[in-house]
Amino acid sequence: MKTLLQPQTSTFTLANQGKRVTHPVVAVLLSFVIIFISIMLAETFSTSLNPDNWGLEQLRSNQPAVFSALGKIISLWLLNVPIYILLWVWLASFERRPYWTLGFIRQGMFPAYLSGLGIGFIMMSAMVGIVVLFGVGKFIPVNAPAEGLSALGGIMLVCVGWVVQAAAEETVFRGWLLQTVSNRTNVWIGVTLSSLCFAAVHCLNNGFSPLVLCNLVLFGLFLALYRIADGSLWGVCAWHAVWNWALGNIFGADVSGSAPEGGRLLHISLAGPDWLTGGAFGLEGSVATTAIFVIGIVCVGLYLNKKQQNDKKSILQANG
Repeated sequence: MKTLLQPQTSTFTLANQGKRVTHPVVAVLLSFVIIFISIMLAETFSTSLNPDNWGLEQLRSNQPAVFSALGKIISLWLLNVPIYILLWVWLASFERRPYWTLGFIRQGMFPAYLSGLGIGFIMMSAMVGIVVLFGVGKFIPVNAPAEGLSALGGIMLVCVGWVVQAAAEETVFRGWLLQTVSNRTNVWIGVTLSSLCFAAVHCLNNGFSPLVLCNLVLFGLFLALYRIADGSLWGVCAWHAVWNWALGNIFGADVSGSAPEGGRLLHISLAGPDWLTGGAFGLEGSVATTAIFVIGIVCVGLYLNKKQQNDKKSILQANG
């Protein structure tokens, strides 16, 4: 694993495609600035673009899940599209390198994205399975207008929002920040700083706690290692999108302290101490999530170690 976690690998040398590489301190500060500006822009335009002002009373009445999904898509796009634009401006004006060098490599993009979707859904399902197995969560009958099969239109539509949101966060933290800091220092500093920054930007979420902070750091560590193992950003973008979507819109739990919008196929009810249920933050703040991410980090670490050994064998055979 040591060889794969070196700045000399292609995952990080793509940062050298431009004229200069941003200083690590500047990169950390700029990542917060980009997020802050995006939040300010979203708050500025959220009222004028609110679907409640569009005169869609019939849609709200007949298809509440679809109406809710439209609102969620707009809020997610307002909050995250500026991230792409601001980062593109920095790359084009200061670093002078193409956007794809962040990790959006065309070769193998579809298999990587599909793998991310599958792994993300399996891990989310495992987390839900843990709380159900230990009696912390149970599925209750779905009978609200925006629940069950009748809400399927909104559930599928809201994916458009989650895909944009997930990829924006991954572009900043597992794309640009991880790559830039690792290139100028070493990979472990890049992995650690990108994970801590990712956790920090979520500190204002409803229900934030020390356990939530721990899980967010583990979230970042897992995806940073996954991004390195995958060699591109496609897998982690897909993983992050399906994680948020499945948590709220499939299993019906809160997502980072917010009730699911766009409808939910199932409805999980949680009861117990906050360290088991996640409290106001939702399942992502529970020890079940801690366990899933620890297992995920171990699995990715073993994969990286095995890949290194296979690479060494290939080199020896080529030279033998």
